[in-house]
Amino acid sequence: MLKATEEEVEEVREYFEWQAPDLEVTFMQKVYSETVLNTCHDVWDIHTNKDRWWVITGGTNLYSQEQFPNMDLALTFHIGLMFRIPRTEKQQEGDLRILPFGPVFEKIEEAGTAVTQARNLSDYQAVGVRCREALLELIGVAQDAAMWSDTPPQRANFRAWTEIICNGLLPGDTNKERRGALKSALESAWTVSNWLTHSKSATWIDADMAQSLIQHAIGMATSLIIRELRGVPSECPNCGSPHLEPDHGENTEAPGILWERPLCADCGWAGRPVPILDLEDGQPIITREGKETVECSIMTVPLRTILKPGNPTIEPLKTETGPPEHVVYFAYGSNMSTARLRERMPSCKPLGIATLPGHALRFHKRSTDKSGKCNAFASEGDRSVIGVLFSFDPAERAKLDKAEGVGNGYEHATVTVINEKGRRQKVLTYLATPDYIDDNLKPYGWYKDFVLAGGKEHGLPSEYITEYIQSVEAIEDPNKSRDNRQRTTLRSPGQ
Repeated sequence: MLKATEEEVEEVREYFEWQAPDLEVTFMQKVYSETVLNTCHDVWDIHTNKDRWWVITGGTNLYSQEQFPNMDLALTFHIGLMFRIPRTEKQQEGDLRILPFGPVFEKIEEAGTAVTQARNLSDYQAVGVRCREALLELIGVAQDAAMWSDTPPQRANFRAWTEIICNGLLPGDTNKERRGALKSALESAWTVSNWLTHSKSATWIDADMAQSLIQHAIGMATSLIIRELRGVPSECPNCGSPHLEPDHGENTEAPGILWERPLCADCGWAGRPVPILDLEDGQPIITREGKETVECSIMTVPLRTILKPGNPTIEPLKTETGPPEHVVYFAYGSNMSTARLRERMPSCKPLGIATLPGHALRFHKRSTDKSGKCNAFASEGDRSVIGVLFSFDPAERAKLDKAEGVGNGYEHATVTVINEKGRRQKVLTYLATPDYIDDNLKPYGWYKDFVLAGGKEHGLPSEYITEYIQSVEAIEDPNKSRDNRQRTTLRSPGQ
């Protein structure tokens, strides 16, 4: 079991409960972690009231332990899936941030793979070799990328090059501690890698430690070298902001070359452009041939092992596929009234109150009857909307969509609320679209009374009811029959 912060636990729990709302988590723990090409993949073992699952981060996904009883196979499948998912233009631009250090990260990946496959002393020593190769690749790429010294030492003299590169990146007394931290990280990684290569008493823990050390050291060094090569200052020289982003483009006078410059996200300052890639020779991380497709398939046969010729066939699993359907709804307006909501969703059952942070309750959504209805309006600061969670039968979702007027003023949304247990939970709710918001509107008296009744029925804080509901000015509904009909529902048993 690996240590995990409360934030990590809640993030994984929230994700799982969103993906599998019909299951109750009874136990969860982080059991393994592996970093590939600077992406961390944490593996969580999730026990529920019915079965067990793996949740793997780094493009978070969940996998049934019935389909993947072996954790290593699940992780291998996950990492391969993340690599093969079609990359967006933004992701492809992100690939440029490690140029020209792609081969270095490939060596790190090879070392990580060797760690997961290591079983005996010779395997652990082989990890040391891989780690050593990654460090030598680092100084080799750095030498090819810039001129660091007029009297360069031998290309494979790691310690000498570490001294030269660190002094060049972080010169002067003001950088003494920073320079010392970088040198120490690289030196430790080199020392442990060389020791592991020849050690007769090495263990798997030693191999894992060596891989972690090179990953940390190379990550620090690569970041600093790339910033130096591309002329990125520590902060914007114009406004002092640290928010500098890479801006890519081509020069019409030098076609076929991709240039990059630092761009301040706050004031727009732009630094000196430098060439980073020959577009004609540059290769993407993954190349594809044949017809592209976005179709996916879910395995119906458990991936317990690699079958060999003659092995018996494994029977397909009988499982349902498709995205998870919402089964919990967050009501914050008139639908907090159980009687009113049951007219629309007879199966609904109250689960308790919940809070939607970063939103404020407003009666400004324009209704077809020309009055103002409730909206959870996104706002800055520490404001929150308090409402009621209801479970419901997904088959009744269409009725609620129609009653709420989805497409005509409201849109359904997945929001994260904090329930009574203090846990985050992804649920369904309805938010007003911008073109239907009018702050001059007022609610009809019967509508406001529904909101009040629902809030009191479920025990919303009295101060919240007073400030955000009771204080709102209401107007009389000119349609008397509608007013009488709504108030009859309001006076029904249970209200």
